[in-house]
Amino acid sequence: MIDKNGPFVVDKDETTMKYGYYYKAKFKVPFSKDERFIRVWIPGDYDFNDQTKRFPVIYFSDGQNLVNKYLTAFDEWYLDEVWHNLWQKDGISFIAVGIDSPSDVKQRANELNPPFVPNKHKWEGTPVGDKYVDFIADVLKPLIDKLFFTKSEKAYTAIAGSSMGGIMAFYGAVRRSDIFGFSLDFSPAFLLYTKKKWLCLLNEFNIIPNSSRFFFYVGGKGEEKLLVKNTFLTYDYLNKLNFDDKNLALIYDTRMPHHESAWCKYLADGISFWLNNK
Repeated sequence: MIDKNGPFVVDKDETTMKYGYYYKAKFKVPFSKDERFIRVWIPGDYDFNDQTKRFPVIYFSDGQNLVNKYLTAFDEWYLDEVWHNLWQKDGISFIAVGIDSPSDVKQRANELNPPFVPNKHKWEGTPVGDKYVDFIADVLKPLIDKLFFTKSEKAYTAIAGSSMGGIMAFYGAVRRSDIFGFSLDFSPAFLLYTKKKWLCLLNEFNIIPNSSRFFFYVGGKGEEKLLVKNTFLTYDYLNKLNFDDKNLALIYDTRMPHHESAWCKYLADGISFWLNNK
């Protein structure tokens, strides 16, 4: 049973969610002066009376986009339906925790960017991705592990996101490889940096081979084409560090645009690579 003293309450808003349970709470966060909704989606096979059955956890940026189209500015990830298909096919189940992003695009970009100012674009503000990642690792994760039936080990803790959130998913797994064992990077916006600058940053990150596992996805339609070069650059860099096939994967679909429909389409592949490939 969820701790009755916990901050999370059942989300009773109108929803397009079909499966599972949804909770939310507002938090003060160190990377913004504004409070932020944290949303917790629990799968349909979660037993509130059985503490012995525990679940892997994925931490998402843009939490408002996961399961309820009414909350989104674009579209949802249909995460609950992705779960349902995986559960029926392979018995895979998991908990998802989403951090809502601000509506201000520039503020979101600063929250989801490592503490390095991109050199390909004019930039306003100060990137605070280090504070964002550490909040998840040091504040949010311990609370989620306390209130819900989770598998708290690194191997069962993932970080995920798309576009700017894809940068954060990658950086989070690199910065806090002590916490995150898996990173799902959808259409990561590495294009903000020149090839030379991004290679310099990859070297500065001091990535230890196979210290965490990475799943990359990138499309090739419309603006998504701009993301291909540095995504492959990152994948190749990890390959040269001798990441093996169990710890590194990439899907490239030239037909898909920069949109939630693409990320939803390949989310199951990413989760399967994580939980079916241990």
